Amino acid sequence: MTQGEVREFVWNALSQARAAAYPTPPHGHHPNFVGAGRASERLMLNPVYLKAETLLAGPDQVLKPLREAAMKSGKRVILPHPDKAGQYVSLEGLHPSQLKRVRDVARLGQPVLLAETAIDLVLVGAVAVDETLGWIGKGYGFPYRGLEVAAPWACLAHTLMVFEELPCEPERRMSLIATPHQVLTVG
Repeated sequence: MTQGEVREFVWNALSQARAAAYPTPPHGHHPNFVGAGRASERLMLNPVYLKAETLLAGPDQVLKPLREAAMKSGKRVILPHPDKAGQYVSLEGLHPSQLKRVRDVARLGQPVLLAETAIDLVLVGAVAVDETLGWIGKGYGFPYRGLEVAAPWACLAHTLMVFEELPCEPERRMSLIATPHQVLTVG
C-alpha cells in the first residue's frame, strides 16, 4: 500500500464504523474521533506532557481539548499561522474561550519565530500510526514536510488508526501515541 492508500483505508474505516467525530467526513483531515477526549486525558497524564512548558500544536479539531487544557494550566501554546505557512503564533495570555475558531489565533495571538523558541512537546494530528511509533499524516499542511523540532512528538489515534506495522514507509516517528486505551511510547 502507498501512504495515500493507507489514508483512504483509515478514513473509510472510521466512517464505516461511525467512529469519526466533527468535522465529518474524516477524509482529507487528521480525523477527530469518538474517544479522542479519553486519549487526550491519557496523554495529559504522561510525564512528557506534564513537564512540557511550551507546546507546538497543530490546529486540528482532535487536538482542541489538549490545546485548551494546556492553555488553562498555564502552558505556552504555539500554533501555525492559519494563513501563512511557516509562520507561528503564540497563544500565551489568552483563554480558550477567546478562540471561537482556529482563525482567531491570527488575530489574537502574538507572532513568534519558531527557530528562537524552545519547544518541549509537539502535538500533531494523525491519520495512521503503528505500534513502532510510525506516523502518517493527512499529506499536506501542518506539520510541514521537513519540519524538524528537537522535542518529543505526540499524537492521538483511534484504535482503527493503529496498525501493528504500517504497510508503507511512515512519514515520521512519534515519541508518544495516545489512544483511548493506552499510550504507546519509546522503549
